Amino acid sequence: MNNLRPKEIVDAVNKFTGINIYKNTRKTEYVEARALVCYLFRDKLNMRWTNIAKFFENNGKKMDHATAIHLVKMYPIYKQYNIKLDELENMFIFKSKLEYDEIDKMHYLENKLDNCQQKHLTLQQQLKNPLVKLMHNVPENKYVEVEQKLNLLKQSWEWKNKKK
Repeated sequence: MNNLRPKEIVDAVNKFTGINIYKNTRKTEYVEARALVCYLFRDKLNMRWTNIAKFFENNGKKMDHATAIHLVKMYPIYKQYNIKLDELENMFIFKSKLEYDEIDKMHYLENKLDNCQQKHLTLQQQLKNPLVKLMHNVPENKYVEVEQKLNLLKQSWEWKNKKK
């Protein structure tokens, strides 16, 4: 099996171990299988710790980044005493490293672009306001004077509203 995605890796590990690694249990076989998966995610797929934890969380297994770090640290020890883990690990072939950080950056940039496009549309709508159009014709050296007069006009409205 080569160049697999995270879900495919978990499905293969679940199939070959006969367990569901998302099950919230601390039984040895589950912990060791999760350690293998975390190791593959981190070492072979270059996933961030928080993304590994989020992956498990999204699939129903409580996990945080510290747990993922601990599992990866412990994996060599588990592998030393459980030959089956080494066999499972060797089933996975990773020819090219998938950069999930780059995928995360792409999603982030796409969201930023969407936000910028929304702001652009909002600003275009605001530019259609007759007062904004009027301000474009005011010379720069008269901006302070126009601002003062507008503030006086606003204050007069406030005074009129207080009398009522």
